Amino acid sequence: MQILHKFLRNKDGATAVEAAIIFPILFMCLFGIFGIGSFMYGSHQAQRTVEATARLAWVEHEPTRDDLLALLNENMQNAPFGTYTPSVQLLTQHGGEYAELLVDYEFTFDFPFINQFEFNSTAKTQVKIRSMPV
Repeated sequence: MQILHKFLRNKDGATAVEAAIIFPILFMCLFGIFGIGSFMYGSHQAQRTVEATARLAWVEHEPTRDDLLALLNENMQNAPFGTYTPSVQLLTQHGGEYAELLVDYEFTFDFPFINQFEFNSTAKTQVKIRSMPV
């Protein structure tokens, strides 16, 4: 009984036990913040690419779907930890021809000891296809 009482009052190693409990939680939070930040950066880059391509498409003379897709691919940068998938859809609305520029961003963050996280976002905008005066 006296040995058990002595063992329960001993505080040696308490800091090591606390650190062993806290450090995994701390590292998961830090890597989670890094992963979310990377996803948001990639989504922002996709939106900037779509908007820059729309500005370039606005000054083109009746661009085709392939022309717009080539412009989109030219402005595309490498995706951090994910992949970009550009696409263009031609629409007829509001009495004119429009192109909808889309970039799908698929982000996969592999985190040790936890299932991999997958996030998706779509950046899109529309631009009017117009005939330039000759």
